[in-house]
Amino acid sequence: MVPPGYRRLFIALPVPTDTGKRLTPYCTSDSGIRWIAAANRHLTLAFLGHRTEEQTLRAMEVVNRLEAVSFEIQLVSLQRFPDDRGRNIVALPLVSESLVELQQQLSASLTAQGFTLKERTFRPHITLGKINRERWSTVSLDPAIPMTVETVTLFQSEFIENGIIYHPLASQTLI
Repeated sequence: MVPPGYRRLFIALPVPTDTGKRLTPYCTSDSGIRWIAAANRHLTLAFLGHRTEEQTLRAMEVVNRLEAVSFEIQLVSLQRFPDDRGRNIVALPLVSESLVELQQQLSASLTAQGFTLKERTFRPHITLGKINRERWSTVSLDPAIPMTVETVTLFQSEFIENGIIYHPLASQTLI
């Protein structure tokens, strides 16, 4: 649970509607997986965790000042994450220099604003579901599913009785 006076925050790329429509047919086929609602699909750039109101305002400022050019990534497979025994089913993009640069720029801006981020390798993915059983095979997406990266959003997570709702707090459209 989120402590009183704090918000649970992360900065992500929302999945555009057209990309979501192309992913949806893959997210209905297996009763052993609890699929995530299309409205909650995103690619996380920075997880901020529990933050105060003042920190929330600083995170909003970072997002609002972000300057980057829009680009496209290619989603090429669905697989378990973080490894072949992981409980998450995710869509993975091809390695994208533009995506890595955007994530690094965002991390540097957050650090400059006093945020301490966990040091881990950036492994971009879009979580689609949680698996409840042992076996599941990787699915190659052929042709790849394009995703236009044109908006970066600061989200607040709200835990509700039957799941999580993500509330956008600030968004920046890339040029």
